[in-house]
Amino acid sequence: MRSAVQTPSLSAKYERHVAGDTFSLRDLPVLTHQELTAATQEALALYSDGDSGVLWAHGGTLETPGLSLLPEGMFASEILSSWNPLAPQDVLANLHPPGRLRPDHYFFNRFAAAAGATVLPIGDLPEGDADGWLAFLSRQGVTALAAPPRTLARLLGGVASGRPIPWLRTLLLGGATHDTTPDTLLGAHFPYTDTWRLYGTPASWVIGQHSPQCLADVYHPLPHQMVEVVDGRLLLTTLSTARLPPLIRYDTQERAEFTRCSCGQRGPAFRVFGPTPPSFRFCGRTIDARELVALATACDEVAQAQVAVTPEQRIQLRVRLTPDALDDHHSRAWVRFRVLEHHLVLADCVAEQPEAFDVVTVDRPLGSSPLASEES
Repeated sequence: MRSAVQTPSLSAKYERHVAGDTFSLRDLPVLTHQELTAATQEALALYSDGDSGVLWAHGGTLETPGLSLLPEGMFASEILSSWNPLAPQDVLANLHPPGRLRPDHYFFNRFAAAAGATVLPIGDLPEGDADGWLAFLSRQGVTALAAPPRTLARLLGGVASGRPIPWLRTLLLGGATHDTTPDTLLGAHFPYTDTWRLYGTPASWVIGQHSPQCLADVYHPLPHQMVEVVDGRLLLTTLSTARLPPLIRYDTQERAEFTRCSCGQRGPAFRVFGPTPPSFRFCGRTIDARELVALATACDEVAQAQVAVTPEQRIQLRVRLTPDALDDHHSRAWVRFRVLEHHLVLADCVAEQPEAFDVVTVDRPLGSSPLASEES
């Protein structure tokens, strides 16, 4: 609480609650996404010369970035204390791509080191020849893989169902990039592999862990994370002074419920359902439809915009053009280029799937919501 009061934009929010000797967590106000964004910018100035941190983009645009800040260790040791899928003799192939202000590649390198394992930081796999890459990993003595959803999908597409891969003992999924690949699909393609998952959100970092014995979509809070579910929304408090700015009852903008898990682990468990609208999940990352609408309507040619996500997991940016704009391929391509050029998450998601994001024009007025309903 002391660091919250010392953060200029948060001081008025919390100072009256720390005036007394004691206070209840539930008496504290909820921290919003907008407040966290502003406080993160201020927290950058609070780091002393002896501190080091990791900064990445959880969303936003070039003009108004949504940034998150973690201590240099990225809580790898804290996560390892309750989620330990690696042994010192393991070799982990890290297939998360580096760069583009993404944290997962750097986290799994740190996590493997904390576990005493060896890491092979390959990064993103190129298209094609999944068999060749699997053979390469086998020759290097790899026993575990950490991969984002699109790389995992590429591997699944290149591996015959039920084909033995005896050297792949462990699969590590999740992090800031949430992976919802069904366990049944993984079991069909990797029948001799245990799947371990982490659950987090782009702004709050990793919140919960899931072992091979856990129920689908069920996670256990990590020791340094306190979870609340209020009106179906997941609130998070990070119990570490190393997190700047402090997360105190932060509204993760995720839907969840407390539940029971069959794995036998002590303590609470929660089931996750996904982001609250107008945010949505795409390629494992959370995107706010309002940001895409704002970028589209910043173009002179666009009068109104709305985002729709198809059942095939493709994004349609529906735009209604101004009366004097030409409705042709060049106009749509220009809007698409501007949105991808300025959004810090979407461009990376569609880099290898250009057909997954399209701009379409409509003649009718669009609804007031930035994210269209499934029926519209």
